[in-house]
Amino acid sequence: MKFPVTQRFWTWFTRPLLLIGLLLTIPAFYLVLGGTTDVAELAGRTLYAAAALLMLVDTGLQWQKNRSQKRRSGKLILDGMIITGCLLSVIFTGEASGTLEWVLRLALVAVILLRLATLVLQHMKPSHLVQMIVLALLMLCSAGAGFYWLEPNVHSYANGVWLAFTTIATVGYGDIVPSTPASKIFAVFIVLLGYAMFSIVTANIAALFVEEEEANLEKQLHADIRHLSREVAALRDELRSRDRLFLEREKAREPRQGAQTE
Repeated sequence: MKFPVTQRFWTWFTRPLLLIGLLLTIPAFYLVLGGTTDVAELAGRTLYAAAALLMLVDTGLQWQKNRSQKRRSGKLILDGMIITGCLLSVIFTGEASGTLEWVLRLALVAVILLRLATLVLQHMKPSHLVQMIVLALLMLCSAGAGFYWLEPNVHSYANGVWLAFTTIATVGYGDIVPSTPASKIFAVFIVLLGYAMFSIVTANIAALFVEEEEANLEKQLHADIRHLSREVAALRDELRSRDRLFLEREKAREPRQGAQTE
């Protein structure tokens, strides 16, 4: 089996500003959510502002590109919604936070995760199994760090990775569970991302076996086609030789028939 690192897999790096901006919104959300100090809340709002600026520049570049090529993209509308949500997160203060604000913040995170999925997973192919496994491991390690930061019952990074694995796998042993609102919200999104990521990994593994079997069938089919081509060529040669013999016999009969008529 071959696992080529194709150029198409890395095409999502052609929009690094959008990728970095989307990734910055994740720690920004949790700094604002769990910000027990003014410094943490200020850091979260600063990250929101930086993410909005990066995505605004990227969206402007993409809009100019699509305008010159006379194309329309619904993803730019999604990017505009995310930029607006980040700017509103910078403007709103934590003192006036209520249920509606946090519902809107959760909706913003859901849209951001959707955009990340469309940005990264749209180029996935069965030949990208190694890259998908690497992304899954990175997500697992990042989730472990997130639980280590957000969950007070996690006392080490290893326990954070273990909680992330049991959450993604939906095993639920119960030895360590999320107990704070921040870690519970984090667990929800980790489960959703885990379903998507590991489903793709499993599908790619199955597709590799199917692809290998299809390759063998294709080789056999090509061999049969070559064999049939040789048989058709031999039949054509035989028909040509018979045609030549028939013409030679016809030419040999013509003088005889002339002599008999005389």
